[in-house]
Formats: sequence, C-alpha cells, structure tokens
Amino acid sequence: MAHPVARDTDLIPISAAARLLGVSVSSLRAWAAAGRVPHERTPGGHRRFDRAVLREWMEARGARVPEHDPSHPVHLVPGRITPRPRAAAAIGQAAPRIADEATALVADGRPRSRRMSTALRARLLEQAETLARALATGDLAPCIREAEWRAFRDGAADVPATRPMGEARALARAAERAAAAAGLEGDDLATCCEALDRLTAHAAAGLAAGRRSRRSIRSGQRHAA
Repeated sequence: MAHPVARDTDLIPISAAARLLGVSVSSLRAWAAAGRVPHERTPGGHRRFDRAVLREWMEARGARVPEHDPSHPVHLVPGRITPRPRAAAAIGQAAPRIADEATALVADGRPRSRRMSTALRARLLEQAETLARALATGDLAPCIREAEWRAFRDGAADVPATRPMGEARALARAAERAAAAAGLEGDDLATCCEALDRLTAHAAAGLAAGRRSRRSIRSGQRHAA
C-alpha cells in the first residue's frame, strides 16, 4: 500500500495524520506497516499521508473530518450509543469487582504468575473504567478502537485466540453480572449489553486482521527469500 512519492499532493506527516484520525502515532505507524492505512513514502523513507485519500478512507469507515478544523480527532468506526448515566455509574462503581471477577474467569484454574495476574487485572480494570466513561458520554469509539487494536497486536504476534477473546468474553460476562446486581434494567441494561457485544465483535475483527497481517508478512518474506 506504500508507494514512493512522485507528485506534489497535500501530504502530511504521520504526526498530523495521527491527530486527524484521533489515534496515537505508534498505532498509526503499526497500521500503516500492516497495510491497513493508505500512505506513501518519501525518497528518504518517511511515511506521508495524502489528506484527501485519508479523508475518503475514513469516510468509508463511518468517520467524518470537520472541514473547519482538520486536526480535530475523529473516530475510525461508528461508535455512538445513547448516553446512559445510570449504567455508567453502576459500571464505574463496580469496576474493581468486574476486574477481579474477569481475572478469575480468564484464569479458570490455570496457573498464572502473580505478575501476570496483576497485569491482567490492571488491563481489565482499565477497560471497565473506559466502558463506564463511554456509557456516560455515549461515545463508544475509544473502547472499540482500543479493543480492536489490542486484539490486532495479539493476532500479529500469533498469540492464541483464546487469550484476547477469552479476556473480552470474561469482561463482558463480569460486567453484565455487575449491571444486573446494580439493578439495571430496560434501556440501561440493553445499552450496556449492546456495548459489550460490540466490543467483543471488534476484538474478534482486530484479531482476524492481525492474523492476516502476519500471514501477509510471512508470505512476503518467503517470496523475497
């Protein structure tokens, strides 16, 4: 997907492109290296992004760049949900308990070092807190983006699918239990469950994309040998 720059276009550096997309530079660099984002190469090997091409790529994924402020962060995927303050409060208050239960579900009797368990719990706690913020604001995109990118890295690293998907399902199960224990019902409970289902689905999509990226890189290496 990367091609040498051979014409004058509205090219921007990776830092500006990352601001345009609302992602970190490291994430965009990894996506570009995996062939997920259209970009070009300068004679010196630097990545440059055509603003018009990037805009089309984003809009194809449900994003929209504000015309008045091209540096304004946008989302790569549609992520709007109805704000649910009550659900947000319930998940936010229960976040430590959700992380504990999800960690136990992932372990499922398998031996795990204390360091690994601590890291896993911290990761799940952060996800639960991020979910609570998304339920409060009605903006699920940051959660989706992180879930997909985290699973993409695991797929590209050839991590067994049981790890990223097991974590996603454990978090969903623990959060649903916490929501029920908090007495959520009706639209509050439905929106919470919908958000968790979407996060799990995007984790699966990210994992698949990472696997494809790994196969593509291996294929290129074999052909180059």
